[in-house]
Amino acid sequence: MSEQRGGRRYLLGVDVGQTAVKAVVHDELLRPIAIARRSSPVDRRIERHAERSQEALWNAAADAIGEAIRTSGVDADDIVAVGITGHGDGLHLVTAAGEPVGPAITAMDSRAHREAAELASDPARLRTLLERSGQLPTPGAAGNLLRWLLRNDPESVRRADTLLFCKDVIRLRLTGVLATDYSDACASFLDTATAEWSAEIIEAYGLPAEIARLLPPVHASGDVIGEVLAEAATRTGLATGTPVIVGMHDVQAASIGMGALVPGRLALVAGSFNTNGVTTRQPDVDARWQSRLSITPDLRIAMSTSATASPAFDWTLRLMGVRSDDERDSLLAEAAQLDPQESVPLILPFLVDSPIGAEASGTFAGVRASHTRAHVLRGALEGIVLMHCWHTRALADRFTWDEPVLLGGGLSRSALYVQLVANALRSPVSVVKSEEAGAFGAALVAGVAVGVFDTVEQAQNELVTRAPAVSPTAESAGYWEGLSSSFDALLSALDPWWLEMAGRSPLEHGE
Repeated sequence: MSEQRGGRRYLLGVDVGQTAVKAVVHDELLRPIAIARRSSPVDRRIERHAERSQEALWNAAADAIGEAIRTSGVDADDIVAVGITGHGDGLHLVTAAGEPVGPAITAMDSRAHREAAELASDPARLRTLLERSGQLPTPGAAGNLLRWLLRNDPESVRRADTLLFCKDVIRLRLTGVLATDYSDACASFLDTATAEWSAEIIEAYGLPAEIARLLPPVHASGDVIGEVLAEAATRTGLATGTPVIVGMHDVQAASIGMGALVPGRLALVAGSFNTNGVTTRQPDVDARWQSRLSITPDLRIAMSTSATASPAFDWTLRLMGVRSDDERDSLLAEAAQLDPQESVPLILPFLVDSPIGAEASGTFAGVRASHTRAHVLRGALEGIVLMHCWHTRALADRFTWDEPVLLGGGLSRSALYVQLVANALRSPVSVVKSEEAGAFGAALVAGVAVGVFDTVEQAQNELVTRAPAVSPTAESAGYWEGLSSSFDALLSALDPWWLEMAGRSPLEHGE
């Protein structure tokens, strides 16, 4: 890289989500200079499939990076490092030369639901996976997806040389380096106790031992793994030779961007996933949460998640014919004006995913003729908030955390949603001001890697800004206590019906 003009240093953070890519150029105080976004649509034409072209994913990232640099007015030579984060799980197969083998399969893909159900019927194998990898595998986990491919498309597995995760695909195109980090690797075949790939985990999945040939080198998230290649520089506008770190799972990056990657802090993100994570050094495992290694293997985030946030919110808006941001905001304002104690429909937000069983589906209960669109929207928000409660109750069985609870994600922009979360959790809630916490976190770690900042914790404490905490209202306590009881009762009542609707009886589940 050439000498920086005037000594100014900038950091690029790239966040590759389930449906979009964001690129943000930050200054030395991690203030965003320019933000660019590109859609990366997911193909759902085949039932239970959620995939996209790896080439299209790279093009979306490259276009976003290029636009962010151009818009910022920053000389590319002054960008001193690149940090990348992306959604976890899923499956991205490539050749030794880095060529894609098949599409990028996202974490919301559930084609391997039968493979997941087979594992669920074997308690010994499940226990091994939970104790070794720190989590129970979902249908969208790499291990289950590989089992599905071996049954349905074995040629793609034969042609592949390396298994990668979402952010690794983008870093590969920038640097040519095949690798991953601890935070993503532990969602597949990494033993969280040793931070090494595990033959025992591969066996527990029921996969052949030779699958180990697909596993890439594992590094700490903040290791500088390579530099921007000339071809990638031409495509993105970055300078050839710019350092690029390994990168990290998006929950880790968002936690850093929220100032939460410190033991004893709880961060909630209401985005594509309803994510609830407490930073810890405890290795405790449980079926209700994932114990994922963080940017270094001595730190973990115990995270309890489900795809029950924006998918449910967006679906509700579409159902009601809301077609613009202005109309959405107007409806949110109308919902905020409702009497907080007024009855609204109880909506279970299981449109894509459910942590209580694959058979559970989205449900409206308590709908009345007097209910308006505002009532329905508040009911959808309350359903999403109830899932924050479900997840944090699970975490509270083993962990404690400081106040305030930190909140981020798209829904945190709604003052109504923030107040509902505070009321439901009976805790002060503080919203992070960073518009793109994931890109912020990735850029921060990249800054530490090249000496812009001393440590991740120091940079978090000094540079993350949060809004004043919102406290729960005293009068809401009884409402949320009753609503939580109704929610639990509805889950219990619907369980046999969900099983029947799925074409299975409770007896088939050993009940």
